[in-house]
Amino acid sequence: MAERERAITLMALLRRTSRLMVEEITERMEAAGYPDSPSRHYPVFENLDPDGTRLTVLAARAGITHQAMAQLVTELEERGIVERIADPSDGRARLVRLTEDGREIVRAALEQITAIEQEWRKHWHRAGLRGDARAALEAALREQGGI
Repeated sequence: MAERERAITLMALLRRTSRLMVEEITERMEAAGYPDSPSRHYPVFENLDPDGTRLTVLAARAGITHQAMAQLVTELEERGIVERIADPSDGRARLVRLTEDGREIVRAALEQITAIEQEWRKHWHRAGLRGDARAALEAALREQGGI
């Protein structure tokens, strides 16, 4: 590569792909009647277990500070999308879990995400990528302890 050329790394390509996917899900959710679904809330949804998750675990999984996650959870709690409940395994701790409205939003988002991923698989296939990119990325992340 020439010294004056800009290097486009795999990391940059993955980040750009992710950004485009996030922009698309946000647009699709707005079009589907969920206008207040900003991408800043996605780290909560992406890391929440079905029965609830401690705030410290959510923050660690998302790679953000406890305070930043607490702010996101508070915003979603004020909108009735998540709630904090006592952890049945330790009454002193609290779990964050989806409300019924939150579960409805996640169901709608998952439908849109499935469609977006199918479209990207077509793009990747046309570009020459064979095999299941999702499965390969998931396996590599598991191997590195990232999931």
